[in-house]
Amino acid sequence: MKIFISFIIIFLLLVSVGIEIDKQALELQDEAFKRAMITFGIAKSLNALISFIQGTELSLTPAGLGLTLSVGEILDPLNDMVERFSWVMLLASISLGIQKFLLIISGKLFLQTIFILSGIIALIMIWYKQLYQSRFFSYSLKIFILLLFFRFGAIAFIYLSQFTYTTILEQEYTQSLQIVENTKTELEEYQHKSTSEVQKSDENFFSSLKKSYSSSLESINVSKQLEAIEESSNKAFNNIVVLITVFVVESILLPLLYLWLVVHSIKFVFRSELKFDTLKNMYNEI
Repeated sequence: MKIFISFIIIFLLLVSVGIEIDKQALELQDEAFKRAMITFGIAKSLNALISFIQGTELSLTPAGLGLTLSVGEILDPLNDMVERFSWVMLLASISLGIQKFLLIISGKLFLQTIFILSGIIALIMIWYKQLYQSRFFSYSLKIFILLLFFRFGAIAFIYLSQFTYTTILEQEYTQSLQIVENTKTELEEYQHKSTSEVQKSDENFFSSLKKSYSSSLESINVSKQLEAIEESSNKAFNNIVVLITVFVVESILLPLLYLWLVVHSIKFVFRSELKFDTLKNMYNEI
């Protein structure tokens, strides 16, 4: 039993001094933060684009093109959803930033030094009979386990979060983000057409009213255009819900669940009486 516990402690100490695990965890965290910022940027640009289109339509109202009320009604639910999505992405970005801060702290030299000293003290107490029967052995193990959570807790969560993303969430995220980007592209094309009409009507509104109306009917099919915008808006709406789910799970629910597990694990450790005989019995039962 002594050899088994000593091997675990030495292994954890060796892993702690290695920088590769911290480097890989930081790279994974940077990728997650980059995903959040890209998605947040798309959400904000889509919100600004929809607001611009709705504002442009007000200036087209006198032209009698018949698009103002319909397009406004179509895009209004999507605009509300995008605004809520922007808030979710802001919270997700803050959560990821906090996780990165904790990850950086866990790799600092002072924490590694304290963790190593704690492990060495625990090893010394294990191999001295007069020490491992005392309360100091229990305290030293508890302190070592507490520092273990501080040293590897953030790293373990990053790997767990990445595993969850790649195995469950990645495909949903990629597909949904692509559909939202396609909607943004379609609305940009519509916004460009709307801007062109506004510029033409501003040149000589009354004299070009009839000409503008006729040319618009010839160049586009209003009904089909509205149907296409409505279909694209509905797809974007549904996929924004999927993206919200992805980031709520990855950046909010998983951290809360992991924090809950860590807190309860620490409580369990400090409420338990960690004596060598108790650990030996636990080992034999396993």
